[in-house]
Amino acid sequence: MDKLWPTAIIVVLVALIFVGMWRGWRRRAGRDSALAVPTVLDAPGELLLTVHALHVASTYHDKPLDRVVVPGLAFRASAAVAVSKGGVTITSQGESSVAIAASAMAGIGAATWTIDRTVERDGLVLLAWRTVPADADGTVLDTYLRVTDPDERQRLVTGIRSIIGADSGATVPTDDTSGNEA
Repeated sequence: MDKLWPTAIIVVLVALIFVGMWRGWRRRAGRDSALAVPTVLDAPGELLLTVHALHVASTYHDKPLDRVVVPGLAFRASAAVAVSKGGVTITSQGESSVAIAASAMAGIGAATWTIDRTVERDGLVLLAWRTVPADADGTVLDTYLRVTDPDERQRLVTGIRSIIGADSGATVPTDDTSGNEA
């Protein structure tokens, strides 16, 4: 009997922690429900390349600890990233696709860390993009992709840069130049 009360208290505390985590996730999902994330490109054009990657996280721009909870981007998952003339499509396992039109892209760069992942210097591909077309004031999100093969990573960055346009100035600073520290 003397072990019943401490055990009961621990069970109740663990249950309260899980309820708090669930409520926090639901609140975050409610906050992000207004974000419009397309699932199909309007005009995909010619397919340039496909790369297998890990979708690590998507966050609000320049807030690498503020995860976005929208379909297709809420969870870390293995993904196929297709780059075509019209934009980028990220298809994570078990999630709906996310289509980012070339006109909605705000920049491409590299990162070393985000929410719960730290890798070697510049080991993450950082894609900054707007939730609505570029001519509107959309919310800018940062999507972090992990491509372990450096040659594939460079191929992905080069492919995305080719559709953004070299003269757009669309380069996202790396962690070391943006002042972010882990």
